[in-house]
Amino acid sequence: MKTVYKYLITLAMGIIIAFIALLVRDIFHLTAVVDIMKAFCDAFFVSGVLLTCIGGFVFVSNGGVFDMLAYGVRTFFTAFKRNVTDRKYKDYYEYREAKKANKRSFSFLLIVGIVFIVISMIFLALYYKYLPA
Repeated sequence: MKTVYKYLITLAMGIIIAFIALLVRDIFHLTAVVDIMKAFCDAFFVSGVLLTCIGGFVFVSNGGVFDMLAYGVRTFFTAFKRNVTDRKYKDYYEYREAKKANKRSFSFLLIVGIVFIVISMIFLALYYKYLPA
């Protein structure tokens, strides 16, 4: 059931992003079918790319790309504590091993993002269908 909630929340966020993009394009004042299809194509593509990129960032973060930067920032701020020896991680190796055990799921972001991109391609096909020759 937790997995279904991940997909539903991600889907809702994608729809909200698409709706905001439609509001920016002033969808309620468009009258031509071509312009409406173009606006929907753009809105779904933007939300799909954003969700897919966020999933990509989680993927590379799971791989450890940002671990050194995060450890450095954490160590920098612990230097200003009263008790400097009271650190959560003794060294970078310990921090890295703790991060390896705490991997995050990202497949739901990629799947929903790709679905939004496919929907935008459908609207793109409709746009080209109704485009005057």
